[in-house]
Amino acid sequence: MRKSVVSGVVAGAIASGVIGGVAAPVHAQNAVQWRVEDGGNGHWYQWTSWGQFASTHEAFLFAEARGAYLATLTTANEEGFVQANAIAGSCLFTAGSEALIGLLQDKGAGEPSGGWRWVTNETLIYSNWRASEPSNSGSVEDVGFLNRSGGWNDGGTVLGCAHAAILEWSADCNADGLVDFGQIRAGELDDANANNIPDCCEQGVACFCPDIDGNGTVDAIDLAIVIGYWGTNGGKEYPQADIDRSGDIDAADLAALLGAWGPCE
Repeated sequence: MRKSVVSGVVAGAIASGVIGGVAAPVHAQNAVQWRVEDGGNGHWYQWTSWGQFASTHEAFLFAEARGAYLATLTTANEEGFVQANAIAGSCLFTAGSEALIGLLQDKGAGEPSGGWRWVTNETLIYSNWRASEPSNSGSVEDVGFLNRSGGWNDGGTVLGCAHAAILEWSADCNADGLVDFGQIRAGELDDANANNIPDCCEQGVACFCPDIDGNGTVDAIDLAIVIGYWGTNGGKEYPQADIDRSGDIDAADLAALLGAWGPCE
């Protein structure tokens, strides 16, 4: 639907702890956002422990079912935020404990330090291995873990007693500059099947109706407003003309407007 309505299904899923159609793990921190206005990337992060998970493959599937991936800590600031916010206060994730992150080693790469990469294929520039790590001490240690006391360790694909991971959400399927996960949580985008992917993206329709003047149709009036306030943020009169919320009304907003031309559905 192009007009977003808070989904009762989503609200019920959040209230009951069911996310992505699967019961949420027994032990989990609330997801937190590293806000752009605080110097972050706008992504959301969550520490979670699911008890009976046995392998990293299951962990990848667990994240994927929730529209997330295992966290990629590409800067010291990002890792610091996760340590201080996403996992802080957990009575189960104490000093020395480890949680799986999206750090993988290509098979056949030179051990112990060769071939490490992020699951998202982001460039591995920043690294924070603990002293004497990676070590490959378990003979096959090709996944990375974040240590609660700081730094990374390599480990095997069979998880230890912690059974924990750090999830990250960054998808922006409607290209409005905002992470979908946060918009779903806020009730701005519908997610009837509770998989943290907006229904509009799965259905291949516009996620919102940029009807700036509120007459139910994207038309020449809305176009005139965008052109009239070009290069501004719309001011007090028409802040909604900054459709992608970038802070400036520009070509991206014009493209979004023209792409949704016609009656709002």
